[in-house]
Amino acid sequence: MNDEKVTFKLPKYIKHKEARKTICNVVRHLNEAGVLTYSDIPQLHRMATAYDMCLSCLDVISEKGMTMTNLKGEVVKRPETNLLRENWSQYLEIAKEYGLTTKSRGQIKSMQPADEDSPLDMFIKDKKETR
Repeated sequence: MNDEKVTFKLPKYIKHKEARKTICNVVRHLNEAGVLTYSDIPQLHRMATAYDMCLSCLDVISEKGMTMTNLKGEVVKRPETNLLRENWSQYLEIAKEYGLTTKSRGQIKSMQPADEDSPLDMFIKDKKETR
């Protein structure tokens, strides 16, 4: 764990206020946990971009719907639905690396409280006490 706070500047092309706020909160959380390093900045930029792109796709989908009529007159899925899924997957992939999902937080040792015993530790202690 490092005591130095990493400074992070959000890319200017991130246009959604929600994306800006979310990524800044992630950076603050990781800095407070002491796990953020300068080598994490490219991943955080990628995470911000993916989340902002998700929101852009949602803007289009909410305005125009999930389907469209192509040049042949067929009703097809909008390309933004695939882009949304791809960007959301990328966002979640990075979020899991940093322990930002409920499941991943439990799997990353540095994100767990140091003074609590794991379920295995508690089981072993119970077995020792019953002998």
